[in-house]
Amino acid sequence: MTAMVKGAKKGSQQPRQPVVAPDSAQSKTYIKELIGLAEGEVEGLANGYQSILLEDTPLQDENGNKNFENVTVNFRSGTNDQEYIEGFPAVENEIPIDVELKSSTPWVRSFNNLDLDAVRLRLRWGPLRNQDPTTGDVTGYTIEYAVDLQTDGGAWSEVLRAKISDKTSDNYERPHRIDLPKADIGWLVRVRRITPNSTSEYISDKMYVKAVTEVIDAKLRYPNTALVSLQYDAETFGGSVAKLAVDLKGVKIKVPTNYNPETREYIGFWDGTFKRAYSNNPAWIYYDLCTSKRYGIGERITDGMLDKWSLYRLAQYCDELVPDGLG
Repeated sequence: MTAMVKGAKKGSQQPRQPVVAPDSAQSKTYIKELIGLAEGEVEGLANGYQSILLEDTPLQDENGNKNFENVTVNFRSGTNDQEYIEGFPAVENEIPIDVELKSSTPWVRSFNNLDLDAVRLRLRWGPLRNQDPTTGDVTGYTIEYAVDLQTDGGAWSEVLRAKISDKTSDNYERPHRIDLPKADIGWLVRVRRITPNSTSEYISDKMYVKAVTEVIDAKLRYPNTALVSLQYDAETFGGSVAKLAVDLKGVKIKVPTNYNPETREYIGFWDGTFKRAYSNNPAWIYYDLCTSKRYGIGERITDGMLDKWSLYRLAQYCDELVPDGLG
């Protein structure tokens, strides 16, 4: 008699899956710009927000739809009593750096503008990760760093010591404002990476000085200057400042009171008085430059030294329509 023996193979062990820690640090960088466009008072934007272009794309299309989300815009026409634009409590000038910071080589920069109140450092880390070569587990990494300040060639003083201890999959940025004491000559700012750079292929730990901003604390209205301010997410343009273009109807100049700059018509008799309006008539632009005491040569030339009646005839000639050859 034959017996059938049944058995079972011992189960094989399943491979362990590496544990990847979630990102513990995320950053979002906003670009803020305040730009002087022209001497004021100007007529305004040529065609609303279609006249403001970022990287050659208008903020709005022809139907008024936004081409970019989360872009904040403010405009001032350049009057003498115009209001301060909120969100700009200081005069700032950002200087791109983009230098990797090595533990063996600190980053140092001099600042000689004695009007500065502070500098703001923008530090960036690439992906931060530490992978266990045995298990494959991915965790965060710690980098310690410091900022030193030297005033008027004196001794270095450590003004900041900080660290990042996180795991990130993308770039991460962190700003630090460094207040500056009074100086007679200037300052040196030094950024040191205290944690040595790793040579392990399992560790990602690059650190950069991305940019530095010179800061003068002041809420300025910038009277008689046309302004535009913008704020937007830097990631919209790859983390960089977008190229800006503005189509502007320029400064309001002196033109005859009986003149319509839109239709280029002179209505009725002119009594020799002027009003202010936007015009691209070269005769009236010339007259305005000659008589303006603020941006022209009006301190040296008086109205009586100019023949405005001859300019009136010349301006009419400039405004005449001529055949374009198209019928």
